[in-house]
Amino acid sequence: MLFFIYPYKKVKGLTPKYISIRVNGNNTRTQNTRNKAIRYRINQEIKFLYAKKQALNEQLYRRHLACATQWPNTWQIILTTIDNNLQHEMEKHYNHLNKKLDHLLQRKPRNPTTKKKQDEKRHDFYERVKNLTAIKLNQEEKNLLNYGMNYSIEKPTKTYIAGLIAETEPAIRLLDTKLQNTYRHLATEKLKQIINPNNEANIRQKRQLYIMKELNKKLIEENAIITQAVKGKTVVIIKSEDYAKKVHQFLTANNFKTLTKDPTNKYQKLIQKKNATMSPDHRQAKDKIRNPEKTITTSTQSTAKTT
Repeated sequence: MLFFIYPYKKVKGLTPKYISIRVNGNNTRTQNTRNKAIRYRINQEIKFLYAKKQALNEQLYRRHLACATQWPNTWQIILTTIDNNLQHEMEKHYNHLNKKLDHLLQRKPRNPTTKKKQDEKRHDFYERVKNLTAIKLNQEEKNLLNYGMNYSIEKPTKTYIAGLIAETEPAIRLLDTKLQNTYRHLATEKLKQIINPNNEANIRQKRQLYIMKELNKKLIEENAIITQAVKGKTVVIIKSEDYAKKVHQFLTANNFKTLTKDPTNKYQKLIQKKNATMSPDHRQAKDKIRNPEKTITTSTQSTAKTT
C-alpha cells in the first residue's frame, strides 16, 4: 500500500479516490485550500503506513529470531525459500499497482490555462544578490550567495567523525543489553554512510567550499566585500572604498561625533551618587519593581508574625 500511495505525493494533480475532497466554488483560493487539504491527508496516510510498516518489521524480526532459535541448522534454507516465494508474490503485486498508477496517470485531467491566469502578474520579490562591482559571478556562485548571510557550509567529515564515534558507544551502552549489538550495527552502517566520499552531502560540502574559495579570490582581486542590506536580506557585493564612503556619509548626515573619552565611568559614578542620596521610600519602591516576588514573600511573613 505504501508503494501505491507514495507516488501521489510526487505527482501533482494525482489523487486517489478515497482521499479526494469536494468543495463548493471554483475560484483560486478554494482550489488551493482543497489541494492543501488533499496533500495533508496524503502525508498523514504515508506517516500511518510507515508506522504500520515499522510495527510489522518489528514483529517479523522477533519471529525470525524465534525461528532461528528453534531451527538453528535449517533456518537459513527455510528463510531462502520464503524470500523467493515472497519475491515472486511481490512482483505480481507491484505489477498490478503499476498498472493502476498508469491508468490513473492517463486519466489525470489537464488544467486549462484561462485568460485570467495568463493575465496574472507574478510578484517581483527583492533581489537576493546585488552586485555593485564588475565581478562576474557564475551560476554556482549566485546559487551559494542566494542562501543568504546566515547560511553555514557544513564542516568536513574528518573534523567531527572521531568525536561522533566516541560519543556513540557510551550512548549505546545506556540501552538494554539485548539491544546493544543491534544498535551498534545500525550505528556502524550510518557512520559508513556519513564517511562515504560519494555521499551527496559530502560532495555538496566539498563543492561549496571550492566555490567559496574561488569567490574569495575574486573579492580580494577587486578589493570588494560581501555585506547585507540594511532593509531586507539582500546580499550586496560592494567595493571596500565605496562601502567606507557610504558609512562615512551616513555618520555625517546623522551628526555622529567621535568621543575623546569613554563616558561610562562618569555615568556610573553619577548613578551611584544618586542612589546614595535616594530616600528609603524610593529605595523600597525600587526594590518592589526589581524583585516583586521577594516583596510579596516578606509582606506575607510580616503579616503572619503579627497574627
